[in-house]
Amino acid sequence: MVRTARWLPMVLAFGATAAAAATAAAEPRAQVQVEFPGDGIVVGQSTCGVFVAGRAVARGQDFRRFDIAVVIDISESTRGPSGADIDGDGRVGAPEEKRVGQGYTQVVSSDPGDSILAAEVAAARRLLGQVDQRLTRVAVITFSGFPPDMVPIGSVHGRNSVTRVPLTSDYVRVERALDRILAEGPAGGTHMAAGIERATGELLGSGGFDSPPDPDARKIVLFFTDGQPTLPHMNDPAANVRAVLEAAARARLATIRIYSFALGPQALDGPIASVDMATLTGGTFIPVRHAGDVVELVGAVEFTDLSNVSLRNLTTGKQAEPFHATADGGWGGLVRMAPGRNRLEVVASSDTAGEARRTLELRFDEKADAPEIPREFSFQYNRLLEECLRDLRQRRQGIEARQVQQLRKELALEIERERTRATRRAAEQRRELQIELDQIGLD
Repeated sequence: MVRTARWLPMVLAFGATAAAAATAAAEPRAQVQVEFPGDGIVVGQSTCGVFVAGRAVARGQDFRRFDIAVVIDISESTRGPSGADIDGDGRVGAPEEKRVGQGYTQVVSSDPGDSILAAEVAAARRLLGQVDQRLTRVAVITFSGFPPDMVPIGSVHGRNSVTRVPLTSDYVRVERALDRILAEGPAGGTHMAAGIERATGELLGSGGFDSPPDPDARKIVLFFTDGQPTLPHMNDPAANVRAVLEAAARARLATIRIYSFALGPQALDGPIASVDMATLTGGTFIPVRHAGDVVELVGAVEFTDLSNVSLRNLTTGKQAEPFHATADGGWGGLVRMAPGRNRLEVVASSDTAGEARRTLELRFDEKADAPEIPREFSFQYNRLLEECLRDLRQRRQGIEARQVQQLRKELALEIERERTRATRRAAEQRRELQIELDQIGLD
């Protein structure tokens, strides 16, 4: 999916003819807003162009808020290597055996900063750059678990699932919670059902949970795991899978969609829980054969069903570059201007909801100042500016953008192959464990 390219809302939903418009009125339609800058103003530009931003949705609904619960597996196996240089220190952690108990060893990463847990945390940080802080709250939840007779005394790991930070728009608070998760490290088994149950409670703002409710927000779970459910039932894989699917069925009743990421070979060798929690809730299953790739794949998650958003200067014929469309429908880009009148066009399209277009006119005067960036757009603007400067350095170093695009295409093909294999394996597991997906529900 190509995702190219706020306070002056300009919304457009249209049909091809008057008759078609009457028929389409009841159908979902794409919508697009331009929120910054205002139409018709005189602007100067920075080295990288003029900042333009807004929102888009695909389903003809209003521009709703999002609540996202990030659920992180902190079980013992997440000490293993992710296969990528997550901490950016120039070396990739390798698998090595470590004695963790009498007669028991665990495969860990030789560089803890490159562990599977580190990759999960890095993916959660990446998400913060993919959503609009003004309209999207984020919670962080961890899960692991122990049998009742093996619970460590006085440890956060003694609980099957923990809310590390409730739903909040304070992303600095979220970052601090992620820091604490890394500092504490992994322990215990894999109680997936507990993670889903706690995420459901936080997203609903239920009694006994810490998040204030927002009934109008769309509710999303990003679920990361590197394994298969081993709890709450010891040595009973079928019962553990059923517990996960029953928790997912309760999430579905609350209109919660689960995007599940299965990280590494162990998770993909037994993917039934990860595959079916997404299927039951209308979410998406994302297989990640090499766990370190999860950081890149989170950047491609889309919650609005848009297939494309683009921003172009019709006067010059040039696309905005750089440009980002966020998972929750926000978009922004830097547009280079020609002297005088410039006509810009934003296009948002969806395979299910058609296409929306919006144009605005800006007049460029090289002696004018660049528009002052409102505080609410500063994070988005700074990220685009950093990317622009990075791209300029890369061009000087001879790095071709098409090489990056080719790598992304190859990764996308690999993901589709893994999804097919995992779906087939999940079907085999259903037969082996005698689980019928259409019979999963609530008593």
